[in-house]
Amino acid sequence: MNIYLPAYEKGELRIYVDAMAESRKAFASADPLEMAKNSGASYQEEGLVFKAMGHLFSVKYPQGTVNFKGTQLEPDVLVQVIFINYLARAKGAPLTYDYISYRDLPGGEAFYDAFNQLAIAPIAEVLKDNPGSLADVALYLGGEVIEDRTRGEVLFWFLPRVPLRYLVWGGDEEIAGRANILFDSSAKIYLHTEDLAGAGHYLTSYILNLLKKVR
Repeated sequence: MNIYLPAYEKGELRIYVDAMAESRKAFASADPLEMAKNSGASYQEEGLVFKAMGHLFSVKYPQGTVNFKGTQLEPDVLVQVIFINYLARAKGAPLTYDYISYRDLPGGEAFYDAFNQLAIAPIAEVLKDNPGSLADVALYLGGEVIEDRTRGEVLFWFLPRVPLRYLVWGGDEEIAGRANILFDSSAKIYLHTEDLAGAGHYLTSYILNLLKKVR
């Protein structure tokens, strides 16, 4: 399996210690078959298995250890916490296909400026001259290209039931380039607003990292 996201050997947990402990507690107290059913995962010998950002992951039950499936490699700790929270919170709600801004999430207005600075503005700046190149990384991160001509628009499946819709419009000497990240309105059922901000920040970081490699 090719891995296009950062992957690490297991090491000492130095950050998100309290958050991880709380997440794993909730995960261990939930029924694994129900979590699989409600999250779009499958329950296998190695744990709950699902596809995220074009990669297969496994989360061992009840330990809550997260690995790239079939390896001993782990994703970023932030992503591990988000994945575990997703599995523990999943209620099986269907996608609405009604896409909303981060501002429209519970409490999102208060944190929008920070989300824009970390997740949206960097995409707008890097892709202002060629927004269609957003499609260049879709293959590596399991994205679905919606538009790559008049604008860049790709649907990235951060988790099986949490898509992030990236849109980029080009700029010129008179009009600044702009971007946005939209969420299915059901996202708030699966993840807290803070976790969705982390998802956007993480995904943006590695979209930009991959763009440097494929250009």
